[in-house]
Amino acid sequence: MNTILEKFTSKKLFFVSLAVVGYFCLVLLNFYVVHSDFVLIGVFQEMLTFPLMLFQFALLVLLILRCIKYKFRVDRYAYWSLFILLANNSFVICSFIFKIG
Repeated sequence: MNTILEKFTSKKLFFVSLAVVGYFCLVLLNFYVVHSDFVLIGVFQEMLTFPLMLFQFALLVLLILRCIKYKFRVDRYAYWSLFILLANNSFVICSFIFKIG
């Protein structure tokens, strides 16, 4: 497990977590604002949503381990990635529970 933690730098994990959150923001915008009926957008949405949900949970576990390693120092990218993914995970879970979208 230590090799996995050292393979990815905190900065890379930060930008990957921003990309995942950006995807879910685009899905939310498409559902509430744009209302796009373009088939290709729907196909990509269906193909990417579930794998990215699983990926963000795995990324959250990886970031928790990295933050434990660095003792939750605020000046690290891993801390802010953890905060961003916790917010996004809670939003995704609440959207399934309360049928937001």
